Amino acid sequence: MNGGTFIKRYDDPERCVAAAAHHTWLTSLNADVRLPRLLASDAQHLIFERLPGHTPAAADLPRVAAALGRLHAAAHERELHAARLHQPHTTTIELVIPDFADPRRAALHRAAAVAGVDVAAVDAVLDRPGLPAAFYKDPNVRNYLVSGEGVAVVDFDDLTLAPFGYDLAGLLVTASMTYGRLDEQTLACCIGAYRVAVAPQQCRPADLRQFAELHHLLTLRYLGHNGYRHPWPTVRPWPSPFPPR
Repeated sequence: MNGGTFIKRYDDPERCVAAAAHHTWLTSLNADVRLPRLLASDAQHLIFERLPGHTPAAADLPRVAAALGRLHAAAHERELHAARLHQPHTTTIELVIPDFADPRRAALHRAAAVAGVDVAAVDAVLDRPGLPAAFYKDPNVRNYLVSGEGVAVVDFDDLTLAPFGYDLAGLLVTASMTYGRLDEQTLACCIGAYRVAVAPQQCRPADLRQFAELHHLLTLRYLGHNGYRHPWPTVRPWPSPFPPR
């Protein structure tokens, strides 16, 4: 942090350019969700305005879920209604958003082997091209700021296509691994707020549970770091939908 700005440094200039393009596209959605202004950039730095706020607590999660839903609904209505999950999609600003399965398949297979999860079950969740497209933008609970009644979205490094509900599942997994098991009322409020925001493109409970397991596998290596204190199997609010290997 430096005065009224937040400076993010990138070792890879291509990632810096990509993050700036992601921010531009998300801003163009006009989704009634606050994003920090990008004030300046060079080959290895993005300089954003510093927004007030704090990392969401468990009680803040329904508002975060609603903001996430507004972003997904706006993206689908404006651009992604024509996207297919199994194909990269080029937006109106010439941003190429990668497909859903290819960027994460190898990492999921490796994590499934470690966790003793059936790889075929993982692939069955990844390979569902007929679902309507929203997007993934690292839904880690730390990538939101809450200030009063407002929610801001930060961190623009990663962007891919994803089904509706995939990022909501990631929010719930990362929050649970950070704060512990979420109570039923908080879960219901999060799911309800998201579904209201994205209607009629809703996420079935069975899909949400499967998406949560993908996020668990991708987050396994961070357990014990970055605030992840609780293993997902100990705080999972429902039975695992994946059969053991």
